[in-house]
Amino acid sequence: MYSIYKMKIFVFDVDNTLILHTNQNIDFYKKGNSKISKLILNTNVDAVYIYTNGTFSHGKQITESLSIPKTKGVFGRDTIPYMKPSTRSFKFVNNEIIKDYNKNNEIYFFDDMIENLITANRIGWKTVWISSNFINKQNFIDYAFPNIYEALIYFTKQKL
Repeated sequence: MYSIYKMKIFVFDVDNTLILHTNQNIDFYKKGNSKISKLILNTNVDAVYIYTNGTFSHGKQITESLSIPKTKGVFGRDTIPYMKPSTRSFKFVNNEIIKDYNKNNEIYFFDDMIENLITANRIGWKTVWISSNFINKQNFIDYAFPNIYEALIYFTKQKL
């Protein structure tokens, strides 16, 4: 008997998850910042997807600006039929990922919005809340961190 390898997949929201907008509307995570890229490479993740209610081009631009490694796809409001937090939206993205891999995926969804995490939890994804309010984590949230750096540092130390 053999075991089927479970693919570990990270799905990142963009705004206020991968990048943080300040009150002055300046991105906190700047172009050329390779720290996020290095952290992702040091995790045990097989693939990365971007899933945003922003446009595809916005998601692609952030992915390229931050040099996000292992990116296999970008889902934006203009390339999927529904927006987050719709269950239909999550199922669409999930089915697209399964086309690339298999049903044994472990999908970790990083987002700042509770409503999106509720839906992700309902379809079986692991939920990672990125919020300055992370200590008030609710029971449907698997992991909570104040920022993407702390989250990725944690996942570099874990054997997922």
